[in-house]
Amino acid sequence: MLRAVSRSDDEAPRAQGDPWPVVRGRRIGSDEEWHAVIAQLRERAPAAIGLWVGPDPARGRHDADDWRGAQPGPVGLAVADDDEGEATSWSLDPAHGPGPEPLLAWLAEPHAPYVVTHGAQTTLHRLLQWAGRDDGPLPARLGCTQTAAVLLAEGTRRGSPSLAEVVERALARPWPLESPELPLAQPEPGVAAATAASVLVPLMRAMTPMLRRRELARVFDLECHLVPAVIDMERAGVGVDAAAFQRIVDGWVREQATATEPDRQARLAKLVSTYGYWPREYMAGDRIHCRLHPLAADSGRFSCTEPNLQQVPSNHVAPGLRACFRPPPGRALIVADYAQIELRVAAHLAPCEALRAVFRDGRDPHRATAATLTGKPEAEVSDRERQLAKAVNFGFLFGMGAPRFRSYAQDSYGLELEMSEARRAREAFLRTFPGIARWHGRVSALGRGPTASAVTVRTELGRRKRFVPGKLSFNAALNIPVQGTAADGFKLAMIRLRPRLAELGGRGILCVHDEYLAEVPSERAEEARAIVEHTMQAAMQEVVTSVPIVVEAHVAESWADK
Repeated sequence: MLRAVSRSDDEAPRAQGDPWPVVRGRRIGSDEEWHAVIAQLRERAPAAIGLWVGPDPARGRHDADDWRGAQPGPVGLAVADDDEGEATSWSLDPAHGPGPEPLLAWLAEPHAPYVVTHGAQTTLHRLLQWAGRDDGPLPARLGCTQTAAVLLAEGTRRGSPSLAEVVERALARPWPLESPELPLAQPEPGVAAATAASVLVPLMRAMTPMLRRRELARVFDLECHLVPAVIDMERAGVGVDAAAFQRIVDGWVREQATATEPDRQARLAKLVSTYGYWPREYMAGDRIHCRLHPLAADSGRFSCTEPNLQQVPSNHVAPGLRACFRPPPGRALIVADYAQIELRVAAHLAPCEALRAVFRDGRDPHRATAATLTGKPEAEVSDRERQLAKAVNFGFLFGMGAPRFRSYAQDSYGLELEMSEARRAREAFLRTFPGIARWHGRVSALGRGPTASAVTVRTELGRRKRFVPGKLSFNAALNIPVQGTAADGFKLAMIRLRPRLAELGGRGILCVHDEYLAEVPSERAEEARAIVEHTMQAAMQEVVTSVPIVVEAHVAESWADK
């Protein structure tokens, strides 16, 4: 989906008002007082509450949101009394006060209030750290003002905005505290936590109409419901044979010392510098824990850091490494991925009837392209011809030109092509799928001319990416709606898989682009495989309705098994 707009439409009307009152929340210091507050709130049954859990006071700003090994800072809880910022609020210090169990139990109930946070993923991690466990009840209904701000920015700003930034932008009211992210830097930590909590519900009320006006409410709801599934993955980690991993790293180091070919030396040096420190830095016993970022990319695809498990190399590049990722005894791995999902989504969005027909007929899109390239019937296409067509389909789908395609075909598929061959391949691709050619033409025409407008592209669920006037990226304008629509469907599947796998004693442990990994009891492996396959297929089919969706899932002893 795409459209051109004549002016920037990311500026929402701002509410003008006086500065927020400094909130001096009631400080809770005992279990009895804490239970009484929760009982009072249960009876009051507020529609929404603001919840702020500050960062570990011992950590610096740069890693304050890393849940691993951290402890929560001051906690603020608030109930809005009106829309002007007045609130009843409470604060407590987890290091010296009661535990979170009464709060967690209340918020997990079916009729619990809507919980508004800023940085929901970080907040819920800190709640679990406070409780001293890796799982447990989490809020049943959740809203995140940081998520809303990221979606409303439409990919025009980088990073995760602070609560102060969002308040000042959305409400045009100055933030009363200098540094809400590090409340213990303030003279009264409880004041900072209570103040942060008190602004959350009014802020969410102001941002909700903004989301609705730009048709972002559905994707906002998706992202908020996704948070518990992401937290589960991060805290579960991926099973790993640490000793085998270290043996492979040691082998790289020994070979690097004796290798004579420059290319081989460079490859080994890259492997050692990228993966050699993982056993020391990131492995805890037989698990490795990464950080997942659902909103880091404009498309809505996940990114992964510390370490980046999405870039664990294949067996061709690093023999044996993926085989080190394996579940413990008594558990099995489910590995599932969407088949040719980008081509399927493109056929749906373009729209391209020829490509849709390939998938509806159960044919191979690579053989269809190869047939055009070679003039042969699809059944007579050789494996090498299909391999070339595979490079053609994935290379030209998002607007790659012939010169770049030559490098792509060489690096990704080991195919050496003359420039004339690359040009003929591009012509064959567009001739095979004319709907894709027309889609390329429409996108290419946007944003041109001396009075170029801003251009906004959208996923099927409404996620938006805006290009400011004169800055349209042709390739990104093609890529983001396709990858983003696939990400929307995948995230919907992850939300639904969380409770279904839990019923079997299983859990999702990692998502890698279009691939999903789950760990389940061995005796329930085949049942879990069927659930994962069906749920992933059904969720994506709700988003991509015009072509059949195929998911390939299997039970594996390691990540290397295919």
